[in-house]
Amino acid sequence: MATLESNRYGKFRVRVMKVLRHDDSHHDVCELEADVLLHGDLAGSYLSDDNSSIVPTDTVKNTIHFLAHDHLETCRTSFAKIIVEHFLGKYPHLSGVEVELRERKWERMTINGSPHPHAFTHAANGEPFSRATFFRGQAPKLTSGIRGHLVMKSTQSGFADYNVCELTTLPPTTDRVFATRLTAEWEFADLTAGFIAADTEVLAAAHEVFATTYSPSVQRTLYQIGELALERVPEISRIELKMPNVHFLGLDLTKLGRPGQSCVLLPTDEPHGEIEAVIAR
Repeated sequence: MATLESNRYGKFRVRVMKVLRHDDSHHDVCELEADVLLHGDLAGSYLSDDNSSIVPTDTVKNTIHFLAHDHLETCRTSFAKIIVEHFLGKYPHLSGVEVELRERKWERMTINGSPHPHAFTHAANGEPFSRATFFRGQAPKLTSGIRGHLVMKSTQSGFADYNVCELTTLPPTTDRVFATRLTAEWEFADLTAGFIAADTEVLAAAHEVFATTYSPSVQRTLYQIGELALERVPEISRIELKMPNVHFLGLDLTKLGRPGQSCVLLPTDEPHGEIEAVIAR
């Protein structure tokens, strides 16, 4: 006999952009894409023709737009919290709500040395996101992060003294290009934190470690980033980091009459090493 073990449903890729007009010409903008999943007493709609428990996914979409009008500012993490609180407050039969908000970042244009009040350019390095997961009777979980943040340095990185066997062909080095598409997600212990300031400080800590510290391995650099982020941002309790290799492989140009260890490199990220860890207090 089949049983319904678990279920959830919702609306994905709900897009919204809000223009925050501070006066006639000075504007800020916030553009988000939302995924919302609802949990609760919904089994009747799966096991019978009874749809009375279903909040239509079209209503979920409309709710995001409605709440954006009234509440969306420039902090996506605060807005994620508002969304989950709305659904749990309005629908008693729901037991939990999961929200992910992904942000398209717009930076103000600089014209003749001055920031323009209402013209922007797309800042494309990585995808900032926030998650809110609230279940009745459980501690709420609020996180923020970034996916695919591409960083690279041309020296001050190496990889040597690793485990070697008969299948090892990788040569050791003490000077290599180090690049990665950083994905990081940090969890807030304080749900009233200054989310924007915390996000800025976590990314600044990652950049500082990456740029100023010799890297003997991706693993070591990853841990140091997490360690400094926890030190600098007391409002967060843990951080999950993923640092896949973006390889720049040395090209042998001896057949072309150039040195074997050339400064010309081949960019590739397939296949790539995948390094991940969670660092917590």
